[in-house]
Formats: sequence, structure tokens, C-alpha cells
Amino acid sequence: MWRDEFITQLQIGIRQFLRPYWIGLQAGIALYGILVNGFLLARITVGERSPAVGLANNFVPWWALGGLVLAGIALFSRRRWVLIALQVPILITFALLYGDRFGPRDTSAAPENGFPLTVATFNIYAKESNPARIVETIRALDADIIGLQELGPEHTLAIERALMDDYPYQVLYPSWSLHGTGLLSRYPVIETDVYLRYWKYVRHQRIVLDVNGTRVTVYVTHTHSPRSNKPWNYDVALRTEQIATLRRTIAEQARKQAGPVLVLCDCNMSDQSDDYRVLDGALDGTLEDAFRVAGRSLGFTFPARANRWFPLIVRLDYVWFSDHFVAQHARVGNFSGGSDHRPVIAELVLREDNP
Repeated sequence: MWRDEFITQLQIGIRQFLRPYWIGLQAGIALYGILVNGFLLARITVGERSPAVGLANNFVPWWALGGLVLAGIALFSRRRWVLIALQVPILITFALLYGDRFGPRDTSAAPENGFPLTVATFNIYAKESNPARIVETIRALDADIIGLQELGPEHTLAIERALMDDYPYQVLYPSWSLHGTGLLSRYPVIETDVYLRYWKYVRHQRIVLDVNGTRVTVYVTHTHSPRSNKPWNYDVALRTEQIATLRRTIAEQARKQAGPVLVLCDCNMSDQSDDYRVLDGALDGTLEDAFRVAGRSLGFTFPARANRWFPLIVRLDYVWFSDHFVAQHARVGNFSGGSDHRPVIAELVLREDNP
């Protein structure tokens, strides 16, 4: 009998010991819900005029994951319905923004006479990655057209030596900094143009290819990352300027000669940013994000790590296409070759009955 009494007293003691922590955890769940709901309200009313909202927009899926976990913990609380209700808005927001990416994708049927084209974008982070591993990763992509960002001289030399047979048409502008860009193509290059240059560095290229007799304009770009990641001073002014210039350049070229357009970029923005919506509206809304149309899951590409179990956090890399194409499939590459970005690969079909 003394054992039963001892166990009872022990249980009471444990509950009393844990009670302040449990109360604190419930208060934390409530505070999390209040803060995230405040962010959602500011997102609607103020938008990215608030630097804190601009920064928080990058992590909407993670706010939702936090809400889901905390709602599960709240099930054990006597105040469960209040605590869970506080997490519901971010869960609904996530479902509206990303829900369709977790089921079967209703991609458009391939045109009967269309021309298949596999396109990729890859920030190779030449400052840290090994050229030989990057070459292997590029070759494994088996894409017809590949846009490269953060291209350095050593990597350029390795690519030219090892991949000339795979990609006989190369437009490479390396830099010892993180500003070099390039294009690898299986199709002839007709025109090249650096449409935007910062100081002595090339970041933004426009290249016209002859793809099965069709002029396809490809923009390879690497917009600046935020100059400050502090919530009170999140600064994306350079990125915004460069995205606006890209959109304006695309529109001007389209007025001169309409035709298929691809944009291959490390855009340094999430798909919840205002700059994303600016680019999404290019060509009067006919420029589309291949992964959003034909990809599954969240498509995070950064930061890639040597330990593949380390989570990717945000999607920064994009393949955009005009309505001259139909997107069949899009995915994030399984390996980075030592870069801190994963490549993005899109399987497109170039329509012969171009609009």
C-alpha cells in the first residue's frame, strides 16, 4: 500500500513541477498565434512597405508548420479550442497558397505538334564549389538549355573543357566575385546582349537562340540579395530595381519582336514577395513560374548543404516561361554539386501554334 501512496505522491509532485512549464508553453502557443495573425493582418494592410513583413513573407510555409505543430500540442490543453483557433488563419493561408502543390497537378496536355525542351537554372556558387563536381551535376541535369549564376573563371574553364560536346553553344561571363552568369545550349546562339550591368560585373544577360527554327529569347539573371536581413531594415531595393528592369526589358523586346521567352534566374526572392508578383505579371500576365504550374511540394532550393538531410528553407531559383510554352513537369534537383543552391529543371513543350 505504501508503494501506491508513493507513486501517487510522485505523480502529484511531477505534475506540480511541470505545471509552470505547461502554463508557459500554452502562453507561448497563444503568443505565437497572436504574432502570426498580426503578421497576416500587416501583410494584407501594409504589405512590404514594412521591412518586417517583407522578411516574414519569405517564411510563410514555416509559420504554417509552426502553427500546425503547436495546434497539435494544444490538443492536450483544457483551452484547446482557443489555442487551436489562433493557429487556424495561418493554416488556411498556407492551404490557399500551396495546397494544390501536394496533390496531382493538372498540367495542360502537350500540344500534338509541340517541340519538347528541357530547361534548367543553376546557381553554382563558384566561390566555394568544386569545378569537377559542378560539371558532373550539370551533365546529370541533361537539360537542353541551362542558365548559370555565380560563375567563376575556374569553373568556366572546366565547363568549356568538359561540356563542349554536350553544349556546343556557350555564352559565359565569369567573375571572381559572385556576379558571373552564363548560358549553356544545345541550340545555336543568334544574339547576345548584356541588358543590365553593375559596375564591371555581368549579372543580367539576354540571349536569342534558334530552337528548331524558332527564335527563343532567354534571360539569364541574378538579382541582388537583400542588403540587410534585419526585420527593421530588410532592404531589397536593388533587387526590386533589377526585377523592374527585367520586366521592362522583356516588354520592350516583345513590342519589337514577339516570340517565346524564358527567364532563368536566381532571383533572390521567395514566391510570396512583391517582386515575385511583378515578374509574374510580365508580358501582361503571360510569364509563368514553371514550378508553380507543374511542380510538386514547395520547391525550396536554398541553402543546400553537404549533409542532404539539412533542410532547405526557401525557394530562390526559378524557370519562367511565356505562353508560347506548355509546362509538363518541374522539379528541384537532388544534388547541388557543392553549391549552396539546388538546380531547378523544367520540362516544357514549345507550341507550334504560338499565340
